[in-house]
Amino acid sequence: MMKKKQNFSLAAPQRWMTLILVIGLVAILSACSESALSPNNKVTFTVNGEKVKQPPALTVDQGEPMVPAAFLESTFNVKLEWALKQDNGNNGVFYSNQVAVLMYHDISKDPQKDKSAISDTQFEEQMELLKTNGFHVISIKQYADFILREGTVPDNAVLLTFDDGYESFYTDAYPILKRYEYPAVNFVIVSSVGDNKNGAPKMTWDQMREMQKSGMDFYNHTYNLHRYGAMREDGLKKPVMTRKQYFKDEKRMETDAEYTARITNDLTEAERILKQELNNPMSVVAFPYGAYNDEVLAIMKKLGIELSFTVKEGINGKGQTNGFRVNGSKYGESSKQLIEKLKGLTVEDGEVQVFLNGKEAEFTSLKPMKRKEGVMIPLRDFCKMNKMKLDWNSKKNRIAIDT
Repeated sequence: MMKKKQNFSLAAPQRWMTLILVIGLVAILSACSESALSPNNKVTFTVNGEKVKQPPALTVDQGEPMVPAAFLESTFNVKLEWALKQDNGNNGVFYSNQVAVLMYHDISKDPQKDKSAISDTQFEEQMELLKTNGFHVISIKQYADFILREGTVPDNAVLLTFDDGYESFYTDAYPILKRYEYPAVNFVIVSSVGDNKNGAPKMTWDQMREMQKSGMDFYNHTYNLHRYGAMREDGLKKPVMTRKQYFKDEKRMETDAEYTARITNDLTEAERILKQELNNPMSVVAFPYGAYNDEVLAIMKKLGIELSFTVKEGINGKGQTNGFRVNGSKYGESSKQLIEKLKGLTVEDGEVQVFLNGKEAEFTSLKPMKRKEGVMIPLRDFCKMNKMKLDWNSKKNRIAIDT
C-alpha cells in the first residue's frame, strides 16, 4: 500500500510569517547598532545659540558624542594635531600597493599672504621627513604604470604634484627636489606659460625642458579653464569646467553642444601644445579646483586622457584613474602633522594621541580615534578643556555648545 504524501501547505503561511519576523528583527537590531556608531549628519548643532549650517559627522560611542577634529578647528579657532599610537605593529610599513599623492601650489617666502602656498623652509622640512620616516617618492610614470598596468610601487609610495605652473617651482622647489633626488610633476595652465604680468610669475617652456632632464614632468591643468565664470543671469560664478556659462550679451545659457565643444577644444589644445613643447609620452589632467563631472570624464576618455586628479583627500590603489590627493600646504598644518596624516591614510579604527594648541591633550571619558571619516574627538572632554558648556540630547540628536 502506497504511503500518502504529506501535505505541508497549511504550515507554509506560518513558516513564512516566522521568517519575515526574524528578518525584521535582524534589521531592527542592525539599525540600532549602526545608529550608535555611524556618522549622522542630521544632528542639530548650535554654538552660542546659532545653528551651524553644515553640522559635522557625528558618532556616538558609549553614549558620548564624537566629532571630527577638522570641524572643531574651523569652528572654535583651535589647532588640533594628532599622531597614531606608536604600537601599531606595522614595522614602518604604513600602506602597501597604494600611492599617497601630495598636492602643492606656490612656494612663497611669506605664505601668510597666500594660504595655498608653502614656504621653502617648510617644504624642505617635509621632504626630509618623507625620507626619515620611510616614504618612497615615485615618478608620474611609475604611478601611471601602477594604476593602469601591471607596474608595482614600493611600500609607503608617494607622488609629489604641483598645480598651476608657478615659477617658484623652478626657483625654489626644484633645487630642493634635486638635493633629495625626488621626481615631481607640475600641472600647468597652458595658456599662462611664461606669464609674468598677471599674478605670480609662471614657468617658461625652456625652464620646464631643463627640469625634465632631472626627473620633473609637466602635464595638463587645462588650456584656459582654470577660472570662474557666470553661470546664471544674476552673475553667480562657478568653475567653468563643470558648469555651462551664461552669455550676458545674448541673455542665454550655453547649450549642451556648446559646452561639450568648449571642454573638448580646451583639453585638445592643451594636449597638443604640451606634446609639441615637451614630447609628453602620455596624457594626464589635474582638474582646476578639483571640479569635474561625468561629461568631463567622458570627453577625457574620447581624447585618450587616461589619468586625472582631484583635490579630494584619500589614497590610490590599482585602477583608481581619478586620483585622490592630500594637501601638502594646508594652512596652519605642521610638517610633522602632514607626515602623521600620510601614515594614517589607510587607518579606519586606530587610537591617536592629540595635541591641542601645541600641548598634549588628556581625554578621560573616551579616547580620540582615527576613523574613516577622520580623527574623531570626544566632544565632552574637548569642551571641558576649553571651558565650554555642552548640552547633549541623545534622544533628539541635538548638541548645543556655549562658549
